[in-house]
Amino acid sequence: MGKKCPPCKKGAPGWMVTFGDMMALLLTFFVLLLSFAQLDIVKFEDASGSLQDAFGVQTLQQVNPMPTGETMMATDFQQEIVLVHLKEKLQVILENETDNGEAEVIELENGFMVRLTLDALFDEDLVVRKAIKPKVQQIATLLAGVPNMVFISGHTDNQPPNPNGVYKNNWAVSAAAAAAMVNYLAKDGGVEASRMQARGLSEYSPVASNDTEEGAAKNRRIEILISKETPPVEQNKFIESTDFIKAPADDNKN
Repeated sequence: MGKKCPPCKKGAPGWMVTFGDMMALLLTFFVLLLSFAQLDIVKFEDASGSLQDAFGVQTLQQVNPMPTGETMMATDFQQEIVLVHLKEKLQVILENETDNGEAEVIELENGFMVRLTLDALFDEDLVVRKAIKPKVQQIATLLAGVPNMVFISGHTDNQPPNPNGVYKNNWAVSAAAAAAMVNYLAKDGGVEASRMQARGLSEYSPVASNDTEEGAAKNRRIEILISKETPPVEQNKFIESTDFIKAPADDNKN
């Protein structure tokens, strides 16, 4: 009788384990390479169209590049940088007013806000005071250089206005103050009116107690919110268009 075969070892051979590890590493490597690759849809469609033309098949098709995560993140990052630089410049411009308690620059989740007291900003007729006008002009110039939406709110203290005056209640005072600020920024500052919104909030959003004159003065204020959002594209197209209404054709005319 021949010799018996030695008993086989249980499990896979050693070389197979090493080979499996190598295949797993190669697969991981190629997956990593694929994750760095980007498919340029526009170039792919152009090449496809060239091949179709070569074979006599001509199709006119408009191709728009699809946004990628990378381009969207780059846009958001650039927007953040613009707002940071703008906020720093406004802080420098309003440094003296901030020290005097007449101004404040506040960072918010959706942008940042510039707060100015009405006493420092306007005279009784809601005209920008000469003392602060150069700085308001600088603010307007900076706002005109960015595409962001600007929301302007007027606020008052809890004391009613002069009954013999123009404004009958604090709603009217706060709305008029916000409108006066918008009007100055648009007319004298060059800020696009389509990017601004004005609203009056009367006495119902205080930032200090009205029991003291100092607190009441802080409540009489204008707040300029520079938002992260920009005007919708369709809104811009509509505003820029001058051909809104076309006269209907006269079918009875010979």
